[in-house]
Amino acid sequence: MITLHDTYLLAEIAVSPNNTVVNIYEKKGKDWVKIHELTEHSGQITGIDWAPVSNRIVTCASDRNAYVWTLKDGVWKPTLVLVRINRAATCVKWSPQENKFALGSGARLISVCYFEKENDW
Repeated sequence: MITLHDTYLLAEIAVSPNNTVVNIYEKKGKDWVKIHELTEHSGQITGIDWAPVSNRIVTCASDRNAYVWTLKDGVWKPTLVLVRINRAATCVKWSPQENKFALGSGARLISVCYFEKENDW
C-alpha cells in the first residue's frame, strides 16, 4: 500500500510493506528517509489514504479496524474509528471534503465513517 503526499514542495510517502506498520518517508535530495512509523494495527495494513488539505491519514487493516492519524507537534496521533464490520477492512478513501471516508470490507459492505465530536470519530 502506497500513498503520496506532496504539499508545500515537501514530498512524503506512506508505505506499508505487507505488515502491520505504516512507514512515512520524506524525500531529501535523491534519497527517501524514514521519518515516522505508525504502529497501532494488529493485522496486515490493507488501505491507506492521505488527505491533502487536512493532512490526515486514514488506515485500515485485516484486524477490522480503521485509524485516523493526525500530526500534532511532529508526532502522528491515532484515533480508533468505531467500524462495526465482521470481516477484514480491505480499502479506504477520503471524501473530497475530507470530513468522511468510505471503508470497504471482505463482507462486501461499504461503511461511510464521519466525525462525531463525542466519539472523536
